[in-house]
Amino acid sequence: MQPPKSRFNHAKPGVKPKAKLSKAKVVLPKPQKNRGIRESLKGNRQTVSARRARFKEARRFTKESQVKKIFIRSLLAALVALILLVLATMFTPIMAINKISVTGTEKVSEKQIQATLKKYIGTPLPMINGSSVANDLAKFKLIESISLVSKPPYELQVRIVERTPISVVVQDGVGFLYDPSGVRVGVASGGEKLPTIIITGDPKSSKNYKQAIDVLLSLPSTLLDRVAYIQARTRDNVTMQLRGNAVQTIIWGDSTQSALKSRVLKVLLFKTPARIPATFDVSSPLTPSVIR
Repeated sequence: MQPPKSRFNHAKPGVKPKAKLSKAKVVLPKPQKNRGIRESLKGNRQTVSARRARFKEARRFTKESQVKKIFIRSLLAALVALILLVLATMFTPIMAINKISVTGTEKVSEKQIQATLKKYIGTPLPMINGSSVANDLAKFKLIESISLVSKPPYELQVRIVERTPISVVVQDGVGFLYDPSGVRVGVASGGEKLPTIIITGDPKSSKNYKQAIDVLLSLPSTLLDRVAYIQARTRDNVTMQLRGNAVQTIIWGDSTQSALKSRVLKVLLFKTPARIPATFDVSSPLTPSVIR
């Protein structure tokens, strides 16, 4: 009886069995062609965007540079034109004066002022110096101040402010009008309602005159018109006498607290009839007194 055949082939001695080859499935990589194209297009788009950005920046920079150049050129042209205009008005007869008008004169002769300023005819308006005109008119003692008004192209107007008298000072039996600076304005006619300042010497250099003026300038106009005489013996001893038949005297003291003193004095005068002689002491306005 023969043994059963095995499922396996038994190799013969000395011969190697042949290995059975299995068919392996080979997976090839997918082509990267499309991906490369996309990356290439993306890179191209980024390059184009960068170029556009650089182009826009260059255009903006160029435009700003052009605007800046135009602005600088316009500014320089305007400056040159201004310089030429100034030079033309200063050194050419374009704006030369051919008329001088004078206003504000009552006591000073306008003809004399015109004659003094005649030398400025033909001078360009921008070349007129106010201080030089003031120096030329300084010989007119009644002129307190001046101002110049240019009326292009050819007229110069000189506005005069004359000195205003504030007091009367009697010298050698004659009353003269004086302004606050102590400059004589004229002769008193007797009809002026101005206070007479009792001093000795020249009002312009008198300390007592200045002290009296300080008090007068602090008085309200309604009270100033009622003052007949004022005397400042010292800075702290200023007295006044009011107009009227009755002798009414005011002891003012110094020039401090003038507003308060004026209000207090107004109340005292209101309570005291003008026909009654009295002395009003407001040197200490918080504790005034009336002596009858």
